[in-house]
Amino acid sequence: MVKREDENVLTLDYCDLVLDGKAARGLYFYEAQTRAYKRHGFEGDPWDSSVQFKTSILDRDRFPADSGFEAVFRFEARKSDAYDFQDLKAVVERPELFQVFVNGVQVKPLPGEWRIDRDFGVYPVGRWVVSGGNRLTVRARPFSVHTELEPVYLVGDFRLEAAKQGFVLKPARELGPGPWAAQGLPFYGARVSYTGRFDVGDGADAGRRYFVRLGAWDGVAAEVLVNGRRAGLVAFPPFELDVTDALQPGANEVSVVVYGSLRNTLGPFHGDPPSGSAWPGMFKQGPSPGPPPGAAYKVVDYGLKEGFKLITRTEQKSTN
Repeated sequence: MVKREDENVLTLDYCDLVLDGKAARGLYFYEAQTRAYKRHGFEGDPWDSSVQFKTSILDRDRFPADSGFEAVFRFEARKSDAYDFQDLKAVVERPELFQVFVNGVQVKPLPGEWRIDRDFGVYPVGRWVVSGGNRLTVRARPFSVHTELEPVYLVGDFRLEAAKQGFVLKPARELGPGPWAAQGLPFYGARVSYTGRFDVGDGADAGRRYFVRLGAWDGVAAEVLVNGRRAGLVAFPPFELDVTDALQPGANEVSVVVYGSLRNTLGPFHGDPPSGSAWPGMFKQGPSPGPPPGAAYKVVDYGLKEGFKLITRTEQKSTN
């Protein structure tokens, strides 16, 4: 049995930027962010500089009421009898600085709720999501030096299907062994559990040890549970864990929980970034206009690629 243990994620990193009533479509978020700052008198995002002077940034934070911008993040969704998006939520950074609208309806953040960071507000948007094209609008009015436009995230019980531009939200399906991305979880970086049942007989053989062994897999670490209790972690070769003392005679339920990382949620996704590294410059470029095809997003193939095994060994007694 394979189970996603947390909400799935869709990262929206392209938007239409509305400045002075005119829209520039299909902009990568960083390009939209840069244009918004330039329109309000900055050379670009002032917080992106290695030197930040109070007089050149904070003291200029006095913009008229009619200043600001809108960023429209578009996404496609497909309803079904089994899934109507009611659980869908949006995650937006710095909710105190932005107004959020879904298909023209303003939505307020849930009090006290956050994702990833306490400055990431959560908005219950599912009620207003329709089957087909949707618009999630982030409005900054008036403008502030703090209204730094970032990607928006959708979270809920869904799968993603790669499209010619970005992804389409569809009802979730049963999971199996294999990369998460190929099963509709390209931006997912949390936990997936893989559970099997094993009968170890009376378990009384002297000197016999039992090990959970992983085959091909990718993740930050894997947690092993035996009959619902934590037995330990697997993170390094030979990718196995002695679970003898956790087993009981007869039937046992063994779970391997693979953990991903925020690399697949936050990026970078474009320009063929190497695995194992991420620095600010890697987030500044994206194909234009966009979004690019969903299959072009670069993510890590987290997941247990094949079923794990419970193996036995007999301890060799020393003759010394």
